[in-house]
Amino acid sequence: MSELRKIPNVGKSTERDLIAMGYTTIESLKGKKGEELYAEECALRGCVLDRCQLYLLRAVEYYVNTLNPDIKKCAWWYWKDEYVKPSPCGAVCSECVRFPSVCGGCRKIMGKVFWLEYTDWDNCPIYDCCVNDKGNRDCGGCIALPCERFVKDPTVSEEQNAENLSKMLARLRGATYKEQ
Repeated sequence: MSELRKIPNVGKSTERDLIAMGYTTIESLKGKKGEELYAEECALRGCVLDRCQLYLLRAVEYYVNTLNPDIKKCAWWYWKDEYVKPSPCGAVCSECVRFPSVCGGCRKIMGKVFWLEYTDWDNCPIYDCCVNDKGNRDCGGCIALPCERFVKDPTVSEEQNAENLSKMLARLRGATYKEQ
């Protein structure tokens, strides 16, 4: 048994495949993306693997590339597309410190975000417009992006809010995936 088995979710089969792909230590995996590892493993096996393996490898990516990974966040199911692709506003659930212990992710909580307690709204206005009113996955294709629904997060500084908004908009403007 190699040190790779210390990584959450890595069992005998994944350990064997990682070694066959040339990854023999945790250090050798640093900087690798889950999608890259998944493509390599599919090539190794000569077939397209179940997407659950992609989710597992995303969790591996998080674990090996994060200084102090949250072990609760290492569960493979927290690395499904719904948590790593932009939410309606462009935030990424898996990057949030509140996920998954405080928040289950925007799609799961259906816009009932934590910061609503600081407002008089019942639901996130972006989620309502994008998902409930227009039936879209995210605001990426909206001609009004960003609109007045993109309000300041009351739990962060002006500087952090500006940085977050910039990242969210960049994701939404670059979103090329479609709901399958």
